[in-house]
Amino acid sequence: MVFATSVETAGSRCLNPAGVPSGNHTQLAWEVDDVDATATQLRARGVVFEEYDLPGLKTVNGIAEVAGHYPSRGGVGEKAAWFRDSEGNLLGIGQAMR
Repeated sequence: MVFATSVETAGSRCLNPAGVPSGNHTQLAWEVDDVDATATQLRARGVVFEEYDLPGLKTVNGIAEVAGHYPSRGGVGEKAAWFRDSEGNLLGIGQAMR
């Protein structure tokens, strides 16, 4: 069973989960060097980031720190942010915390 595919191009990595988009789960995510700077650039272009306040997932200004992600890339966690495209798909950006 395939859960996701990962593609690396031009220094960036893109994760594309398999399955039908529900709008409730990340459908496409990009690994970026600096989540804060990328979010600032996207906000300047009108992107609105999702806000979460759940057990184990709380965003501050649209950005969450998630422990335990990216161990294969030397990370101890991930800084991540999510936003929706014009069709309602949930998209994300992430940065390994080292």
